[in-house]
Amino acid sequence: MGSSWTRPPKLAAQAAPALRVAQLVREQEAEVRARERLEQELRLAHLIQQQFLPRKVPDLPGWQVAAFYRPARQVGGDFYDFIDLADGQIGLVVGDVTGHGVPAALVMATTRSAIRSEAPRLVAPGAVLARVNELLHGDMPSNMFVTCLFALLDPVRGRLRFANAGHDLPYVRRAAGVVELRATGMPLGIMADSRYAEAETVLAPGEGLLLHSDGLAEAHAPDHAMFGFPRLRDEMGRHQGGQPLIDGLLEALDRFTGPGWAQEDDITLVTLTRSARSEPREIASFAVPSRAGNERVVMDRVAEAITAAGIDMPGLARIKTAVSEAAMNAIEHGNRFSEDVPVGVQVLATDDEVLVRITDSGGDRAMPEPSQPDLEAKLAGKEKPRGWGLFLIKNMVDDMNVRTDGPQRVIELVARRKGGHDGDSGRAS
Repeated sequence: MGSSWTRPPKLAAQAAPALRVAQLVREQEAEVRARERLEQELRLAHLIQQQFLPRKVPDLPGWQVAAFYRPARQVGGDFYDFIDLADGQIGLVVGDVTGHGVPAALVMATTRSAIRSEAPRLVAPGAVLARVNELLHGDMPSNMFVTCLFALLDPVRGRLRFANAGHDLPYVRRAAGVVELRATGMPLGIMADSRYAEAETVLAPGEGLLLHSDGLAEAHAPDHAMFGFPRLRDEMGRHQGGQPLIDGLLEALDRFTGPGWAQEDDITLVTLTRSARSEPREIASFAVPSRAGNERVVMDRVAEAITAAGIDMPGLARIKTAVSEAAMNAIEHGNRFSEDVPVGVQVLATDDEVLVRITDSGGDRAMPEPSQPDLEAKLAGKEKPRGWGLFLIKNMVDDMNVRTDGPQRVIELVARRKGGHDGDSGRAS
């Protein structure tokens, strides 16, 4: 037989719909499997991220601390952290990994672990970021990097030292308005030898700090307008710190985007606000002649005033030592042992602190910086055995301030009523 058999046209026409249906079924099954894989990946990414976020915010006496994190549908690489460090300091971390899903979550986990490992050893924010960048650079997936801000907070003094690896600028709300905190540096994982400049500021009582990722500022309204950093900054100025600030920012976002908004990126907010200091009340005021030995009189009377006021001061022994040294400094260097020139003493208390102000007549003479003495030089006789006073004072109390008021000089010693220097880290457990 020389000819091949062909399907009758009528039979082929009848089979075509069935073949098309089978093809559609296969395509739908493939789509279902792809969606299931995506959902599984999103669940895994979310699980990884949740495992590496803090369970709670730290309890810092004298501070309001709050944090908020909400992942986008695809789960980005946002993270934040609080790290206990030496001398009662706390490390603050906020970062953002490019990309979404499991790859971003894994890089986030690696970065967070590296910071936690290096921060206690290196402490300095610039050094910590430089080291973490070295660790990430060789293994960072292509087209990925990490923006990150690492800050070091001394909660007793309110001092904040920070470095920034290409992350969104933090804001501080002051009495005069909201300001940006600037420090420069490349994102982590891009260049092997990146260095990170440090900057420092002080948060006064009543002032607040906001760390954030770009998920809120870059949210879009239905008309494609962006929420924007200026709006974020303005909203911060309208709200007190802590949870009220976070609630206010999220309410502003809801008003801007309207109902039915699909969140495009993770949103992370961390805020710390230093409690406003209550007005100090005077609990003692007296004066003593500038005579050697009267430093002990000042020390004893200050301690008696604190005790009589019913103030619980676990570090009273250290305060007494600091007061004695400050009074001796005023008697000897400020008033030059002139017994007719008194040393004034004022003891005040707030809800959080005790303040001791010691006044002498040395306002026209510069006061040296309380630098650390050279112990070996003093023991070897190369330096005078004295000169420990200011260094000792500064390390016995939570803060020491010196100011001049015309001919007078005032040394103010500040001691927190709980925590602080008396063997306490200054941070609640």
